[in-house]
Amino acid sequence: MAQAGNTGPGAGGHRGAGAALRGAPWLWALALLWLATAAGVPSRRQWPVPYKRFSFRPAPDPYCQAKYTFCPTGSPIPVLKDDDVVDVFRLQAPVWEFKYGDLLGHLKIMHDAIGFRSALTGKNYTMEWYELFQLGNCTFPHLRPEMNAPFWCNQGAACFFEGIDDNHWKENGTLVQVATISGTTTV
Repeated sequence: MAQAGNTGPGAGGHRGAGAALRGAPWLWALALLWLATAAGVPSRRQWPVPYKRFSFRPAPDPYCQAKYTFCPTGSPIPVLKDDDVVDVFRLQAPVWEFKYGDLLGHLKIMHDAIGFRSALTGKNYTMEWYELFQLGNCTFPHLRPEMNAPFWCNQGAACFFEGIDDNHWKENGTLVQVATISGTTTV
């Protein structure tokens, strides 16, 4: 007579319960993980968090702290006149190229910006989107003991400043004119 779990000749090709238990330890680990999570303290937050529009920038969680100042050389967006002609540039370079060179560029992990050049004033401007609490904090979640759901410090904002660092964008990535617009351009 075949023993439970024996799949050899004479066993009829049936696997006993013992084989199922031994054959998939990862299933048991997954089941135990699910039970531990389900038995935990109810979360104060719903997950996934439903999308919510704000008419103001929400106050950040005190847990989120920035190492570097956000947009340290920022300036107001200039008022452009109707008779001005503005060239628009696509700016792109690998993320963290200052630290890793073009390594992340090979993986297509890029930082993008938009450049503007006013024909009337001759001034250049750059607009970039930045994370308020640095890239790692918004890319990877934090697991906090008091919360059952992952937590991100992922607020961001546009940073607008005078000048385009031509050398940086040309040497490390892309600086390409993509459009020319004026006050006479109609949509």
